[in-house]
Amino acid sequence: MRTSAIGQRGLIGITAFLFVIALASVASAGKGGDDAGTCVNACGGYGRGNNLNGCYCDSSCATYGDCCADYQPVCNGNTGCTPNSNGRYILHIGGMCSQGWNDRLSNKAGYTSIDVKAVQTNHSGLADGSHTVGIYFNSCCTGSNLCYVINYSGGDNAVGHRFANSSTNWNITWVGTSGGAGGGSELSGNFLADTFGPCDYAGHLGVSEARNSYNHNDTNNETVYVIGGYDGWWYSSWLLPGEDDGAVAFHSAGAITSAVSTSNLCTTPKYTNRAVAWTCSGYDLDHYEMKTKFMTQMGW
Repeated sequence: MRTSAIGQRGLIGITAFLFVIALASVASAGKGGDDAGTCVNACGGYGRGNNLNGCYCDSSCATYGDCCADYQPVCNGNTGCTPNSNGRYILHIGGMCSQGWNDRLSNKAGYTSIDVKAVQTNHSGLADGSHTVGIYFNSCCTGSNLCYVINYSGGDNAVGHRFANSSTNWNITWVGTSGGAGGGSELSGNFLADTFGPCDYAGHLGVSEARNSYNHNDTNNETVYVIGGYDGWWYSSWLLPGEDDGAVAFHSAGAITSAVSTSNLCTTPKYTNRAVAWTCSGYDLDHYEMKTKFMTQMGW
């Protein structure tokens, strides 16, 4: 039995609980828990996580049942996709502190839905998640393959960072973003997230840090459609300008170039290649409820 076993996941008081629900969707966190480590830069060894938590990235982890959530794609290149196979895929990319989609996946005839295991937990969560997203894009969305991408909350940043730091011509029809945190959240980057956040990355989605972490105008020529919710929560909405879903304001969900207070997702100027889908007024849903909204709007 290994001595560095994965620790038990828990909430750190009511303040942490509120932040978790608001921004991390931790109720459906992936294998290993919200503090578990990543195999990025750790293949063959130990994927150290937060709070002395972690997981393994070696060939024995399957035997012990303690592999990091991203072990297969990061260390073995196993994404669930077959490269250059005329495959049709829908990639689902979850938010921060969550290591997978963990909800109902899309159901579209002729397409295989993939739960992208892009771990975004540690201080380096954006770079780690972006690296893993790139592995999936290269496997699933090149050659004769074709993809749709559905992302949520912090997954907006993982996808955006990968686009801005790549020159590969992926075969992505479009990206659908629900409750995107590409513009950051006023709930992050302050004492609440830094002290009580469910993972180290919780404190690194502040407005300034998120907006300056990559070139949001460079989508590698991919079109990103965005939607947002306005059913904010009393305990967090007062910190967010304009309409919000309890975790991100419309300036972020609407891919607006500045952190303005607005009740209109269609407010301009927007980052390049962003467009609001269906409605400028958004949906009467909170942040967690927004997670699957894009795919249900598509009838998937």
